[in-house]
Amino acid sequence: MSELETKLGQIATVINQIDDPKVPRNIRKGAKDACEQWLLNKAKEMDVRIAITQAKLEELYEDPNIPPEFGTLILMINTELEKLLRETL
Repeated sequence: MSELETKLGQIATVINQIDDPKVPRNIRKGAKDACEQWLLNKAKEMDVRIAITQAKLEELYEDPNIPPEFGTLILMINTELEKLLRETL
């Protein structure tokens, strides 16, 4: 497993923290889908995986029902994804 894949796995673990009862169901589902369908999908190109995951998480961040601490978590995740995206380009 490459170093980049290891980092993506670590980010996926952090994304899974959004699966919390305090978070609305639609946001939990969106985070899980972004992680499983895009971030960890090895059938897609690395830059596409990272960029689409960022976009999906940004949509969740803009949801007015997201608890503030999880909004901050999404921003932190997107910052790390941005760093990884720069490494892949």
